[in-house]
Amino acid sequence: MKIFLRSITAYDSEQIIKWRNDERVLSHCMIKTPITLESHNKFYEEYILTEKYKQFIVERVEEECGVASYPIATVYLKDIDYGNKRCELCIFTSCDSEWIEESQSIAIRMLVEKAFTEYGMHKIYTYAFYRNNEEVELLKLGGFKVEAILKMEARNQEDEYEDIVRLSIIK
Repeated sequence: MKIFLRSITAYDSEQIIKWRNDERVLSHCMIKTPITLESHNKFYEEYILTEKYKQFIVERVEEECGVASYPIATVYLKDIDYGNKRCELCIFTSCDSEWIEESQSIAIRMLVEKAFTEYGMHKIYTYAFYRNNEEVELLKLGGFKVEAILKMEARNQEDEYEDIVRLSIIK
C-alpha cells in the first residue's frame, strides 16, 4: 500500500467535516461536539494558517497507474512546543474503508518521521481511550510506549468518564 501526506487546504474542509462528524470517529475524540463549516474555517484560520497545527491529508496512491491518489484520512500534530521540542500526534479514525491498520500504521510512522526530521521534535505524545485497545496497540506498533493511564479523564459518547492512555515516543 502506498500513501503520502499532503498539507491540508481550505478545499479539504467538507471532507474533514464529514470524517470528524461520523459517529465512529467521534467515539475516539476527546471533544464530542460536531464541527460545522464555520467552526472548521475558524480552526483553519487560527491553527493551520498560523502553523500552530500541522495537519495533513492521508492520500492513498492508486497503485495501478501510480499517478492518481485520493484522500482516506487526516492526521496532525498539535500543541507544537519548539522550546521543549515536543508535540501531540492526533489521528482521525476515518470512516473511509481504506483507513485500515496498514494505512494507519504507515501514516503514523510518516507523521512521526516528519515531526522528528522536519520540525525538530524530541518527543511526540498522543492519547487514546483506554478501552480502544486496538488503537493503543496500533500506536505501540508505531513505536509509542505507554507513559501513563489518566483515570476518569474524558467523557465518552454516553457522557461517562473514562480512562485515557498517554503514549509517547522519544527520538
